[in-house]
Amino acid sequence: MLKWALILFTVFASSGGDILCARGMASGGELSDFGPSGLGRAVRYIVTRRMVILGGLCYALAFFSLLGLLRVAALSVAVPATALSFVVDTIGARYVLREHIPWKRWAGVACVTVGVILTVRSGPSLSMARTQHAPVHAVAARGHASDRAASVVLP
Repeated sequence: MLKWALILFTVFASSGGDILCARGMASGGELSDFGPSGLGRAVRYIVTRRMVILGGLCYALAFFSLLGLLRVAALSVAVPATALSFVVDTIGARYVLREHIPWKRWAGVACVTVGVILTVRSGPSLSMARTQHAPVHAVAARGHASDRAASVVLP
């Protein structure tokens, strides 16, 4: 249950950052001057936009929740599960940013959703994954006394 809560929190925090930054940057126009003064104006624009700052805070929350997720889920499950942010981003683009989403993109969103569900539900638990890849001395320490006497312990 904690795994799914962290997955959803990470996804919604990341998508919130995407949507807030997109809205905040949309009114700024195109960046065409890549010289020092143009980049300075771009940085000034970014740090003075409330939506962009809030988006950055959402990204920070997503990062720290991903770290928590990695404590309870294997990497091969945690990172693919965050692909749900593509789904939430597309829904947010449609209903918050009022973007037109073609049907082929919706079909892709459905495929991503199915892929995430298959990945998360078929993945090993973190304790299983750690046991399979644990160093010999860690496995020996968890075994019975008779197993430890016969096992090789590496530094």
